[in-house]
Amino acid sequence: MGESIPRVFVPSVTEENGGTIALGCFSSEETAWQVLRAFLKKSEQMLLESSSVVIWDVDIVGEEAMTVLSTMECKDCPVCGRRTFWIDVDNFSALCYVSACSAWIEENTVDPEIIDCGWPTIRFLKQNKSIDEAVEALFRLGDRLKSVGEERMDETAAESILEEELDD
Repeated sequence: MGESIPRVFVPSVTEENGGTIALGCFSSEETAWQVLRAFLKKSEQMLLESSSVVIWDVDIVGEEAMTVLSTMECKDCPVCGRRTFWIDVDNFSALCYVSACSAWIEENTVDPEIIDCGWPTIRFLKQNKSIDEAVEALFRLGDRLKSVGEERMDETAAESILEEELDD
């Protein structure tokens, strides 16, 4: 007979119309996160509102069987404008899941009073006093990128945008 699984990890997403899509049921938290992250990379193809990873303890009756490990809300990315910016409401972090963008926000690991944000494409990094300020910095960056145009940005234009943002 097989070994008993004491708990399972269930990643899911909620659509704007209220429907929930369960992405599976896994014995490992790591696998649940991998499945959710892979799904979120395609999130711009759907109208999604939120996502979560829930732990279910097996053979327990009632609400005590369920623990919400993480909940994220989906917003438009301040840099690329796609609806792929996932904000972890519990841990003050956010990430655009479009691989060409990957804009991010997170709490500073050294000083919790500082909120870091960045855009890896041009190695942009800025420290802010609040989450709102970090989002604003990414919106400004996105606006500057849009003003450059749809053409491929050369290294000089990227450095110019980075220097302008650092001067602010």
